[in-house]
Amino acid sequence: MSAGTTTDTPVPAVPAADVAAEVRQADEVEYPEGQWVAQSTSHGDAVEQAAGALRQHFRERAEVLVAMELRVYYRRGNNQVWLQPDVQVVHGVGHSPSRSSYLVWEEGKPPDFVLEVASPSTAARDAQHKVGAYASLGVREYWRLDPVGELMASPLEGYVARAGGYDPVPAVAVAGRAWLRSEVLGLELRGEWRERGIVVVFRDPRTGEEWASAAERERQAAELERQAAEREREVEKRGRQAAERERDEANRRVRELETRLRSSS
Repeated sequence: MSAGTTTDTPVPAVPAADVAAEVRQADEVEYPEGQWVAQSTSHGDAVEQAAGALRQHFRERAEVLVAMELRVYYRRGNNQVWLQPDVQVVHGVGHSPSRSSYLVWEEGKPPDFVLEVASPSTAARDAQHKVGAYASLGVREYWRLDPVGELMASPLEGYVARAGGYDPVPAVAVAGRAWLRSEVLGLELRGEWRERGIVVVFRDPRTGEEWASAAERERQAAELERQAAEREREVEKRGRQAAERERDEANRRVRELETRLRSSS
C-alpha cells in the first residue's frame, strides 16, 4: 500500500425489504394522547385562557393550529419520548378533528410557538430541561408564564430561537407598559393579574386591541363588526342624502326652466 492511501471496508447494503419492515414497524407504534390535570386553579385558568384567546384570534385562519395539552412526539417509532406544551401554535398545518397527538415527522415541522405555565412542581424543569428540548426540536419561540407571581423573576418570559439556543425577547414600551413582542403570533404579550391569578394578555399592535380571554376577544370582534356595520350604514345614509340633494336640485332647476318658459310665451 503506497503512502497516503487508505482502504475502506465495504459497508454491506441493507436489503430494501428490511428497510420497509423497519418503516412498517415504526408506523405500527401507537402514540397515545396526553393526559392533563391542572396543577392549581390559577394554572388551569391561565392555560385555558391563553389557548381560548389564541383560538378566537386565529378563528378565521384555517391553516393555523392552536392546541392545548396536545402531546408532541418527535422520534418516529419511539412513543416514550415526547413533550406536552400547555399551549402550542403551529402555522401551516391546519386543524384536524382526528388529531389526538402531534407527530412531527408527519406534520412536517415542529410547533412554532410554545407556552408553558409554571407550577411549583414544573417550574425548574421548564426552565432547565424543556428549554433545551424545545431548542433542539426547532421550536421558534418558547414562552413561560408564572400564574402566581412567585415562581419566576417576571410574570412572563419569552425566548426566540438563535443559533441552536434561545435569546430573551426584549421588552417594548407601549403607553407606559412593557410588552414582549411575538413575531410568530404577530402580537404583543404581557402577564397581568386577573381574578384568580396572572394570565397572558395579548395586544394587536395594528389596532391596539387588548384581550386575555376568548370571551374578551369575541366581544371585541363583535364590537368591531358592529362599528364596521355602523360605518357602512352611515356611508349609505350619506349616499342617500347626497342623492336626495341632487334630485332636489334637479327638480329646482326644472321648475326654474318651466317658469322662464311660461314667462317668455
